[in-house]
Amino acid sequence: MANKERTVTFKTLVSYGLGDIYGGGAFMIVGLLFLFYLTEVVGLSPALAGLVFGIGKVWDAVSDPLMGYLSDRTKSRFGRRRVYFLAGIVPITLSFILLWLPMDFTSQGALFLYYSFAYILFATVFTMVMIPYSALAAELSGDYKTRNKLSGSRLFFSGFSSLLAATLPKIIIDSSKGDPSDGYVAMSVVFGIFFALPWVFTYFGTWENKQAVQQSIPKNFMKEFLTIFRNRSFRIHILMYVFAYSAMDLLMALFTYYLTYYLRRPTLYSVAMGTLMVVQLAMIMVYVRIANSKGKRFAYRMGLLIWLTGMFCTLLLSFTSPVWLVAMVCAVIGLGTSAAVFIPYAILPNVIDVDELMTGSQRSGVYSGAMTLTRKLVQGALVMPMIGMFLEMVGFVSNTEQTNQVLSRFFLFFIGGPALLIIAGIVAATWFELSPKNSEVVAQELVRLRSGGNLQDASAEVKAICEKVSGRKHELCNW
Repeated sequence: MANKERTVTFKTLVSYGLGDIYGGGAFMIVGLLFLFYLTEVVGLSPALAGLVFGIGKVWDAVSDPLMGYLSDRTKSRFGRRRVYFLAGIVPITLSFILLWLPMDFTSQGALFLYYSFAYILFATVFTMVMIPYSALAAELSGDYKTRNKLSGSRLFFSGFSSLLAATLPKIIIDSSKGDPSDGYVAMSVVFGIFFALPWVFTYFGTWENKQAVQQSIPKNFMKEFLTIFRNRSFRIHILMYVFAYSAMDLLMALFTYYLTYYLRRPTLYSVAMGTLMVVQLAMIMVYVRIANSKGKRFAYRMGLLIWLTGMFCTLLLSFTSPVWLVAMVCAVIGLGTSAAVFIPYAILPNVIDVDELMTGSQRSGVYSGAMTLTRKLVQGALVMPMIGMFLEMVGFVSNTEQTNQVLSRFFLFFIGGPALLIIAGIVAATWFELSPKNSEVVAQELVRLRSGGNLQDASAEVKAICEKVSGRKHELCNW
């Protein structure tokens, strides 16, 4: 049966969604605990701990777009995307465990080198699997609402995994009777296996667009990669993605410090983070409905405004606040972060359609690579090093009670950093033009062009919409 005749069923939605158990959970654990682990357990200085995240980004700058390019060009009997799901099963487990192995080095330099290597390996395996995975969504369906359901399924399982990753690791770690590092090792084994196994189901429950495999892809890697920035919708989309996920990375990395040192309530970690993640997970399907009816821009801005409100609600909290109030504030934050997590990935297939309109090629891999690269560059090269440097600048000292001055400066950064990024995301979204109507027009125009239609035959309305979303004259596209 030809790929275009295949129907995305509930089984397909589940099979595809299972893949992001790794994407959502692995980065959640790393974002929440790895910096804390390096400073409080390993004994690495905050500045060097922050640089561990940044050092691997030099490699990411090459590996992420390169993986997208390779995915577009891969030819195997297991597919060009799905073959990497099978290849990644064992490396996923091993690379995650290596992050949390305790090293007995007395030298800060030796510790820095080992954990930099471990993080580079983890990031490389993540790239190898997740970029082809993200690219696959555009090939499973061309329908606007079906794609939203695929993204919703993906983010539902991602959110479920994030919920587990936000609560269970600390329980496993704290249950260790001996050295605290033993708890981290046990946690890494459990979750390393948990992240790897679902890829078997994702592989067998999905398919690939055979027609897209046969399309010609240029051989100049850098030229191929740089051309994606001609796509106006992609440029705006990447800004929305960067601002939302940078705010998320900042919030998650600081949250453990916030509970431990500012509120002096480290035992509330599971309740606070669990509440945030449960609400975030529950809201994903709500945002799918909002995106289908009101558009993705509306859903994105609505979510970020709620999130911003939640950040300022933390002003109500202190070390004497009742548990229910802490949980309520976290619930408000979760209401908003759900849109920040879901919408950027829901937008990606539509942005890829705009690129095909412009180039005549289906380049899901290149776009997925660029998106993953941007996330990791911003998180590892900017956000995490900035946090490490900030903690040192304000006089933070590990495993001791902080002064009021240090805590005041920390809290200002805890609220102000994410708030500024959230506002920037809301502003960027005002320029996004891929509404449900415009997305359907682009999809229908692609069907016409794939069937042998001419660019010149498009109606004036279609040309105007295509030019608005692409930033390029319709007649100048490369069909």
